[in-house]
Amino acid sequence: MAAVPDFLPEPERPDKDAPTADSTPLSGLKPIERLTSDTRIARINPESDTTTVLRYSSQFARDYIRSDYNFCAAKIGVARGGKVRALENALRETAEWLRKTDGWLARHELRAIDMPHEEIELVVTRPLAGLLVRCLTQFDRIFVKSLAAVVMGKLTPEARARMLSNAERRLKHIVQVCLPDNDQYEFDGERRGS
Repeated sequence: MAAVPDFLPEPERPDKDAPTADSTPLSGLKPIERLTSDTRIARINPESDTTTVLRYSSQFARDYIRSDYNFCAAKIGVARGGKVRALENALRETAEWLRKTDGWLARHELRAIDMPHEEIELVVTRPLAGLLVRCLTQFDRIFVKSLAAVVMGKLTPEARARMLSNAERRLKHIVQVCLPDNDQYEFDGERRGS
């Protein structure tokens, strides 16, 4: 019979900081494993070699970041002529609407809600991509403030749903402006054939 060794190796212990299969972030949002179109944006020669950290609490922001942000940032990076004008118009209109909505909510003297959030680092290829990041930040601020307004009874859940739906529609419109190639836009930013 073989002798039992005095020393038995300790079983391997997983790294306590490594995510486990059953761990979920505090925000309840599924972690973003990778961004769609990350290879597309990697091929762009950016005007600005900048990254920014975006904090988000909403499912819409998470899905937009994962599915649409890199696509839009890449398309913004290669946009020329009338497409740049069309993107500028769409982004400025969206940013202005979000700013006014945020201001309207701020007038209600809402109590701050500390929502769990996630953070992700995003590549900013051009200043217009930075404006898209600001729009996403504004959307998430509206998401949190409108929830506070509902909790305090200053906004109905239906009104909040309409507000968020309108904001989401505006952000999705930016994706639609990004889709056509540069030659599909007139110099003034109007789509050809529309």
